[in-house]
Amino acid sequence: MKFLSRHTVALTPLSPIHIGCGEDFEPTNYVIDAEQKLLYGFDPSLADLSEELTQKLAELGERGNWLGIQGFFREHQKHFKPWAHILIPVASGVARDYCQNIGRAANVEADGRQVINRLSIERHIHSRDTPYIPGSSLKGSLRTGLMDKLNHKRPVTDSDEKKNSMKLAKRLLEGDFATSPLRLLKIGDLIPCGDLDRGVLYAVNRYKHPKSNRNGQPISPRGIVARKECILPGQYRVLMGEITVQSLGGKGILEGEKRNVPKQNLRPDITQIAKDCNAYHLPRLRTELAEMGNTCLVNPSWKRFIESLLEEGGILANRLRDGQIMLVRMGRYGGAESKTLTEVADIKIMLGRGENGRREYEFRRETTTYWLAAQTADEQKHLIPFGWAILEIDPQDNLRKLKTWCEEETKNRPDMKAKCAALAEEKAKAQKRTAMEYAKRKAVEDAQRQAEKAAAQAATEKAQYLATLSEAGREIEKFKEECAQNEQRVRGRKGKPYGMDYSRARALAEKARSDESWSGADKQATAEAIEHWLPRLETLDAKEVRKKLKLPELTGI
Repeated sequence: MKFLSRHTVALTPLSPIHIGCGEDFEPTNYVIDAEQKLLYGFDPSLADLSEELTQKLAELGERGNWLGIQGFFREHQKHFKPWAHILIPVASGVARDYCQNIGRAANVEADGRQVINRLSIERHIHSRDTPYIPGSSLKGSLRTGLMDKLNHKRPVTDSDEKKNSMKLAKRLLEGDFATSPLRLLKIGDLIPCGDLDRGVLYAVNRYKHPKSNRNGQPISPRGIVARKECILPGQYRVLMGEITVQSLGGKGILEGEKRNVPKQNLRPDITQIAKDCNAYHLPRLRTELAEMGNTCLVNPSWKRFIESLLEEGGILANRLRDGQIMLVRMGRYGGAESKTLTEVADIKIMLGRGENGRREYEFRRETTTYWLAAQTADEQKHLIPFGWAILEIDPQDNLRKLKTWCEEETKNRPDMKAKCAALAEEKAKAQKRTAMEYAKRKAVEDAQRQAEKAAAQAATEKAQYLATLSEAGREIEKFKEECAQNEQRVRGRKGKPYGMDYSRARALAEKARSDESWSGADKQATAEAIEHWLPRLETLDAKEVRKKLKLPELTGI
């Protein structure tokens, strides 16, 4: 007998699958192109914005203007789209709601406070933005089938087991994680073996038995409209993984463990596991199809195909019966009935608020509503349940009927390869533009730094030069500097005669004549400076300047 047996498994989704990971797309890291019905997911810190847009976004953040920030990303989405690292089709209603509600308050309370519509989208569990099915999710589905078989539809009388499903599982499986026979079942993650179609859909809650208002209009249960990233149905063998089954047969091992574990639990069999799983899930799927068909909730074409797929005598039905393939259900919206034991379920149903203001609840054998995948938030028909899939064990020949249906399901979906290639091209162009703009900015900044360095050097040299001058020399230099600045300001246009510059020159000449501390050289320099600069600033020629300001007295000529 082999100690280990390994089996390759291939999963084909029959309906949308959503397994959450605690991450959301938020309106600050995605935009939606409503025309193409595509979500662009990006890291906003990587987008190249102009200085003006960066400042505008910073101001919105400083004011805490969340609605303004939402509107900013939508208004300037062309700047963010090229930097997207993920591209996902969205349902028509999701695209429409984004356009209508982004940047707008969902409601205004009596005190004037705005209720912000977050427009978040729950992400499917992923690795580097590629969705996958965790082995733990698949194992949970198989575990429920095994527990249901072991319980044999017996009622649970222990109050602790009713409240704590882990205690019930420990009794049925005759052990905890370390001693349960499920420890011998190792299930790896199911990874896409090719391009994986995914999309953003609504998860809507609908009554099993429809209710209407006074006008005969259908009403839905109260609750938040949820948007989910899902693995889309109709993808043939799109996810592959491996199941390893260990066998602990052997007297020595059993004695060494010293545990009272039934011998049959030490020899798990993949075929029997599949049969137990199918015995649990098949009746639930058939019941769900019948109930949804009666209320016209379910998509009729999808319902007809699933029913034909499960027809007695068909190849799929035979393989389900023989344990060659498994019908499984996974994810949050698989419904409570698909996670509880037959004739045992005590499902907590939330009711309205009581007189004390607290939410009331009761336990029932079944839920009152379905969670269904929809294209719009208010859709009442043509819906599809979440989480159903076919898992093939060591697949060989094709399941032609299933494969044909998958081909039909996917043929009208957008060509994401082409769209991703176009996005990659846009991103390359954006990166090139960013590199060129960066080079230009760097050249300007470098030139500015060089100019500042040169100016600082000039200022240092000037300060050193002024330090070597007398007080008179410094005043002469100040006059020259002021004249030079004024000439630059008026750009060569002469002012009126006897204006400000004339007054400044006359004051300097009088000080040079009257101040005994001024040397002859200082007076000579004063006359030369005035004769040089004043004709350039006033409507006076050099001869008039010498005469009016008595410059010969300074030069002795």
